[in-house]
Formats: sequence, C-alpha cells, structure tokens
Amino acid sequence: MDEEKNIDNRVEGVHEDHCRCGDRSCGGRHEDYDNGAEVCSCGHDHGHGHDHSHGGSCSCGHSHGDEDHGGCECCAQKGHVDITDNRKINVSQFIKPIMQIAVSAVLLMMAAMCGFGAKDDASGGLEIASIVLYCASYVVVGYGYVIHAIKGVFKGDVFNENMLMTVASVGAMALGEFTEGVAVMLLYCIGETLQDAAIAKSKGDIVRLLDLRVDKCLRVVGDSTEEVNSESLAVGDVVIVRRGEKIPSDGIVDEGESAVDCSSMTGESIPVAVSEGSEVSGGTVNTGDTIRVRITKKFEDTQASKILKLVEEAQENKPKAQKLITKFASVYTPAVFALALIVALIPPLFYDSYAIALTEIWLKKALVFLVISCPCALVISIPLAFFAGIGKCSKKGVLVKGGNYLEAMRSVDVICMDKTGTLTKGVFEVTRAVPADGVDEEKLLEVAAVCESMSTHPIALSVLRYTGNREINGIEDYREYSGRGVGCKYNGNRLLAGNLRLMYDNGIVVTDVHEGFGSVVYFAENGMALGYVTLSDTVKDDAKEVVSALKAQGKRVVMLTGDGEKTAAYVAKEVGIEEYHASLLPEDKYGFVEKFKAEGLNVMFVGDGLNDAPAIKAANLGVCVGGLGNDASVEASDAVLSGGSISGLPEAFAVAKSTKNRVTGNIVMSLAVKTAIMALSIAFDPMMWLAVIADVGVCIIAIINSVRH
Repeated sequence: MDEEKNIDNRVEGVHEDHCRCGDRSCGGRHEDYDNGAEVCSCGHDHGHGHDHSHGGSCSCGHSHGDEDHGGCECCAQKGHVDITDNRKINVSQFIKPIMQIAVSAVLLMMAAMCGFGAKDDASGGLEIASIVLYCASYVVVGYGYVIHAIKGVFKGDVFNENMLMTVASVGAMALGEFTEGVAVMLLYCIGETLQDAAIAKSKGDIVRLLDLRVDKCLRVVGDSTEEVNSESLAVGDVVIVRRGEKIPSDGIVDEGESAVDCSSMTGESIPVAVSEGSEVSGGTVNTGDTIRVRITKKFEDTQASKILKLVEEAQENKPKAQKLITKFASVYTPAVFALALIVALIPPLFYDSYAIALTEIWLKKALVFLVISCPCALVISIPLAFFAGIGKCSKKGVLVKGGNYLEAMRSVDVICMDKTGTLTKGVFEVTRAVPADGVDEEKLLEVAAVCESMSTHPIALSVLRYTGNREINGIEDYREYSGRGVGCKYNGNRLLAGNLRLMYDNGIVVTDVHEGFGSVVYFAENGMALGYVTLSDTVKDDAKEVVSALKAQGKRVVMLTGDGEKTAAYVAKEVGIEEYHASLLPEDKYGFVEKFKAEGLNVMFVGDGLNDAPAIKAANLGVCVGGLGNDASVEASDAVLSGGSISGLPEAFAVAKSTKNRVTGNIVMSLAVKTAIMALSIAFDPMMWLAVIADVGVCIIAIINSVRH
C-alpha cells in the first residue's frame, strides 16, 4: 500500500493552477462555450467574464461587445486558441470591417480629388472639404484602434500595436501628409481583416482534426425516432447512426453490421468492422450501413471528451520559444518607441534648421520606424505554429499536452519503453496451469479465481477467463503489491498471487520454477506454494516498424519490463531492440530513467498502467499508451497515445522538428524584413505605405507558414 501512496504523490498536482483565467470556477477549460457566448476573432470565449488577467485594451482593435480584450497579440501571448469552438468561418463577422474599408476608401478617393482641385480653387472651399473628407475617412476605419489605444494608456498598456498605428497615422496627418496618414490606418485595417481570416481558417482546419462532438442525433422512442441534442442522451438510450454520421457517444451496436472510421481517435485510417455486440466510440464515423447503437456512457465520460479536454489543456503549456517572444515583445515595443524618439530628435541637431529637419525629414522617418516595428507576426504565428503541430500529432493519435512538450520532443535522446501493452498487445491467454506436488488443479484454479477477481490487470482478466469467470464473494483485506502481485484473505486463508519476488518476499519456497517463455503467475495459500499458470502475449503488428523508424531518427530505444529475462529477450529480439532490462519493479524503472538523466540524456518513457506512473513522471517527456481510463498515468504523462498504438511516435517527432523549424523561420524572416525596412527608412526617403504592407505581409506569410503541414 505504501508503494501506491508514493505513486499517487508523484503524480499529484501535475495540472494544478493551470487556469490563467480570472474565473477559477471554470477549471481552466472554459467549458461554457455552447450557450451563445460571443467568440472573438482570435478564437477565445469572452461571454462569461473571462478576461485572462491581462486587463489591457485590444492591441489590434477588435471589439468584443462590452468587454475590453487584448486582441490577437494578447491572445497569442496568453496561448488562448479555443478548440471547442468548432464552427466554420462565419462570413458575417467580416461584413463590418469590409464595409468600413470600402467606405473609407471611397472617402479617401473623394478627399484626394478635392485636394487635387484645391490647387485651382482660390476660395479654399475644396481644401476644407478635402480635409473634412480625409478626417471622415480616418474616423470610419480607425476610430476603434484609436479608442483602444487611449483606453490602453489609462490601463497601463501604452506600448501596443494600436498605439503604434495611432501615433504614426495621426503624426503623418499633423505634418500635412493626410493621404499617407489615412492610408496607414486603411492598410492596417485591411491587414488585420486578412489576418483574422487567415487565423480563423487555420484554426478551423486544426479544430476539424478534433471535431469529435456530435450536436444532434436520432434517438429511438418506441416505434419512431426523434432528433435530440446529443448532450441529452442518457445511458441506455438507443440511437440510429446512418452512413456518414458520427456516433454521438460510446456504446454497443444493438442492431446491424457496418464499418467504423476510427481515424479521429486512433489515427488508423482503415475502418473497423462492427456488428451486434461490438463496442463503438463516440466521435467515430459510420462508413457503412445504418446501425442502432445503445449508449453506455454520457459524452463527458467518453474517450472523445477526454481527448478534447487534453488538447484544450495543451494551450496552457507554452513552449520556450513562445515565452521568449512574449518577453521579447514586452521589452521590444517600448524600446522601439524610445528608438523612434531618438531618430526623430537627435539627427536634426546636426542640421542648420532643427525645426525644418525635424518636421520635414526625421519625424516622418520616426513614424515609419514605428509602423514597421509592430511585433504582431511573431506573437501570433509562433503559438499558432505549436498549436497546429499539436493538431497534426492528434490526427496521428498522439495527444501532446502542450507546446512546451512538443518542443521538448526535438531533444529526446533515449526512449524507454515498457513491454506489456506498449510493445505487445497486452492480450494474454493462459497456456498452462501447473499445480505443485500434492495440489489438485481445481484447488489451484479456485485460488487463482479468488486472487484475481478484484484486479483489472490484463493478466488477471486472462486468468479469470480461464477459470470460467466465477462469482466470488467474501474476500477480505485485498491489497496490491506494486509490480509484484496481489494478496487477500478468503475463508480465513491468506492467499497470494504474483511473481517469484512476491513469493520470496513472503518467505514462500517455490520448488517448481517456470523456465520457459511467457509470463507466469505463482499462487500460494497460508505460506505454501500451490503452483503457477503461464500466459502468452503477442507483439504488436507495428512495433518492429516503429522501433526501426525511431532508430532511423537517431533515437536510442531501451525496453524496461517487469517480466523475466527469457520473455524480455524474446520480445526485444522480435521488435529489434538491443538494449533491455528485465524483472524490474516500478522503482527500478524509475531508477533507470534517473540514471539516463544523470548521464545528461533527455529521456522519454512510454508505458501504460499505474505501475509506470513514477517513471512517466520522472522522464523529461512521459507518454501514456492508451491509458485514458487510467487517471494516474494520464495525469503523470505529457502526451497520451489515444489508440493504444505507438505507431504515431515517429510522426510526432517529425512534426516537432518541422514545427520548431517553422518557428525559427518566422522569427528570422520577421526580424530580417523589419530591420531592412527600418534601415531603408532612415537611409532614404521613407514610404509609409511600404512599411505597412511589409508589416502586414510578413504577418500573413508567418501565419500561413505556421499552419501548413
């Protein structure tokens, strides 16, 4: 029992206090997303007072009803990309900015025409009309950005993108450059609208990878059917699932035969044949004939729901690159303001007329400097790149809990793997029952049935099947010995079932020791050995291929197992692993992980089951195989293989590498372009429109680069 407590202590608090939201009651998951709350263009729900604790005005000018929000830049820094909003792009949300752009453009052209005619107008009426039209054009397209810039000042958020654009555009108009001043804000609004569309599109693509929720379904009521919300389904309800429809929740096929596409859950593209009595998972797609499914779980209790929550939690775990850029942006923007002041005020000192040099040359250069300095491309594209990578991994059945863990995959040196359930199928069959001398086989099987009746371990379930799934009552003092076996009292007798180490630890002499291949469980009663049963397990079909692919990627693969030497040697040879360690307790696996880490290696541990939780938690990167039903392993892990298959691991490593490369590319491209335009604006006659186009263009290219796979 002490070992169990130790395991619980190691995994406790893995995700404590992960909610960055002002409302702790949401649990960090923002689950109230489906009751009409308005969703902002950066994809996060603000209908319930979730202010993300930033309190700043919208740095890219987005309006969120009565709420002030930090917009794209803020949301990107906070890592909020709401995957639960799985709606497609809503064209109506872009009608307002498009209308603003169109009206502003018309007014700008009218103002330019009046300004052109004012040269021949002695009365000055056309010049006044031109100025009024310029101001009207500016207000139509820029009032939102200016208001948020002013609000930001009062809230302590002075150095943001809104302020950069406001100062640059108003400054240009104050210098008499009305066309450029309005054009700056107009081009900026166009760029922001394009950015919003690009983000909405890329977010939609990512969300569709995890679109496991079913809104409506057909429930059978007597001799007819009715369309109901899937969330209202109760255990025992029967639903009809037609060809091409998603199964609304976990259940059992009640009638019919078909094939189910499980790729959204497991990454496996080959449909699985199902018939009456087959178990099916919510979120999977019926690709064949119509079937009737009897619901066995509410959606919130299903594997699909757990997957959604796991990926949603991934937003809170930021990679180092994103944290670095967030800190960089917080220092970079005020530094740019200071540098712009230096550019505006210092060079004119070397001219004959300070005022002329300031107003006609250097003030304009400083304004261009401000426009091109916006860090939007970095703070938006980098978190989006990691989230796109997480979505790609999810499609392959690898649920990575955060961008920081995806980033950590690049540096993994050693992959330690458990055997049972990881490299092997974990489906055991009893091959022999061998009673000790003087013990009847029926006595051995009776004790076996009692000992294993309260365990959920695959070996225990196999033994129970072999003994006929007998109904056992009256068991007392049941306990599990981590990595060794189980014990209990039954009819006044003390029973034990487990490996040789459990027998020896309890002073039991075992004279008949199994020497062959396969797993073995020994049984004892009141300190006397009763014999053993042997079981065989089979290697997973894809295990050898996966191990080979991991080696090709330069990874060192090690098998750590609690099974005996002969079984370990056989499986290691089958899958192509040269380095393995057998007969290990959970603390031994933990020790090997710590040993590799002490050698300066980055370790990934891949395992399933409660006894792997310490090693999973100790590793630099812990991965739980098909353990969505095992809360301890899931909590301890940094990634979950949802389909119980390790086939997605090589692809996950490839995605981690490509994601990091794209992030690096975005950083280099953005800084290089901005530096070049800044240098050109100082060396030559500055062009405000070129600065805006360059800034917007870099941002859109970075976003597209982030989400392509």
